[in-house]
Amino acid sequence: MSGEKHRREVPTIVYEPHYRAEPSAPQLGQEGGYEYPSPPPYSYRETTIVEEPVYLVPQPPIIVAGIFSSKPTSTICPSCRQHITTQVTYRLGKLSYLLCTSLCMVGCCFGCCFVPLFVKIFKDADHYCPCCHFHIYRYKRL
Repeated sequence: MSGEKHRREVPTIVYEPHYRAEPSAPQLGQEGGYEYPSPPPYSYRETTIVEEPVYLVPQPPIIVAGIFSSKPTSTICPSCRQHITTQVTYRLGKLSYLLCTSLCMVGCCFGCCFVPLFVKIFKDADHYCPCCHFHIYRYKRL
């Protein structure tokens, strides 16, 4: 035993699938159970997905330059980068409320104190792009 080497043979099992042409519905067997066809052999194939890098080229920011007032102004929209003339909408601001309150305190409380709430001269102006409706600037009176 000291000089002998023990050799063991490992049996190799070869799987040979057999496919039968059977309809897709299982057949009723003799014992009353169903016989299902054997599954196809499992094959593992490694797939490699190569993703290419995506390069984004940043566009330089557009600085809104211009003199904004309560009137439409010509500028470049920072959102759609079009040369536009702004669309102006008016909203109540601090000056409107301050004038309304001060007129009411002075004694114009019969409706005259509400005049600053309806006149565009006393309201703040919001500038929007007419193409993409992006808010560009707010001109505040106070």
